[in-house]
Amino acid sequence: MPTRADLPEADDALLIRARNGDREAFGELVARHQRRVWRVCRQYLGPADAEAAAQDALVKAYLSLPSFDGRSAFTTWVTRIAINTCLDELRRRRREAPRADGFADRADEDPLAALPDGGPGPEDRSIQRQAVARLAALEQELPGRQREIFRLRFYAELELEEIAAALGVHVGTVKTQLHRAVHRLREGLGDVR
Repeated sequence: MPTRADLPEADDALLIRARNGDREAFGELVARHQRRVWRVCRQYLGPADAEAAAQDALVKAYLSLPSFDGRSAFTTWVTRIAINTCLDELRRRRREAPRADGFADRADEDPLAALPDGGPGPEDRSIQRQAVARLAALEQELPGRQREIFRLRFYAELELEEIAAALGVHVGTVKTQLHRAVHRLREGLGDVR
């Protein structure tokens, strides 16, 4: 039977140690949360830029440790930093080269453009590509908040409570916006499943 010393240290305890200058404690926090931070960044910037944005977000979190007030969980706080880092990058890109959607232009950076290869024939792959393109187009028609919540839920795999905390809204708002987004996408996709 594991003893209390064998159990992993809670985020709060690691956070206290990290704020007191313990880099190993912050390293453990990073190890626990870096995948989530990367998934969030991937949804905003695409896979090609997700790693750099995730690293930037984690560095910002480290530098901002003294200002963390504990009103939210560490995971919520670092997720919000990741979102803000990505939004800053998207704003920077828009200033440099205006684009219609604010997302990557190259198909290899679009997470929806990559199709799983389970061995379907050319006709099936064509149908899949059309369905993915249709979903991507319908997603772009969603209002900004609905699209953001949809992506954080289904692509970044965040729980409703985590999305609400990260965006600073009530869980009910997240549920409503997510329901509306899914309903609109289902209507738009029709018989495609």
